[in-house]
Amino acid sequence: MVKLTEDQEQYITGVWNEVEHRQITAKALERVFVVYPWTTRLFSKLQGRFSASEDGVQQHAEKVQKALSKAISDLKKVESNFHALSAKHQEIGVDTQNFKLLGQTFIVELALHYKKAFRPKEHAAAYKFFRLVAEALASNYH
Repeated sequence: MVKLTEDQEQYITGVWNEVEHRQITAKALERVFVVYPWTTRLFSKLQGRFSASEDGVQQHAEKVQKALSKAISDLKKVESNFHALSAKHQEIGVDTQNFKLLGQTFIVELALHYKKAFRPKEHAAAYKFFRLVAEALASNYH
């Protein structure tokens, strides 16, 4: 399991306190749906409307940002806190690679948001955090 340093934990917590959660999450979802279209296979209810401003994307963004908020509130227990969510994702057939892809699109959104302030150190912290989340979400898969 990925371990964040104390500095990385502080950075992730600080970023999450600064950004508009639902907006950045919806943009990351839109980006993952557009760049990796196979990730949309379980989202037929969105009827091909994958824009960040669409209600369906906004509703899923709300769920994702709540899970991320929970993870960030206790970065030492991400895996155990995501146990049920991991089981649910396995049950509905989510490919574990999708978690990594969504993490990558979050990093792109953070880079766009922070621009020059998103240096290699910040990128590394975000990358490790989203790896941690992806590992935790995949932890119950058999």
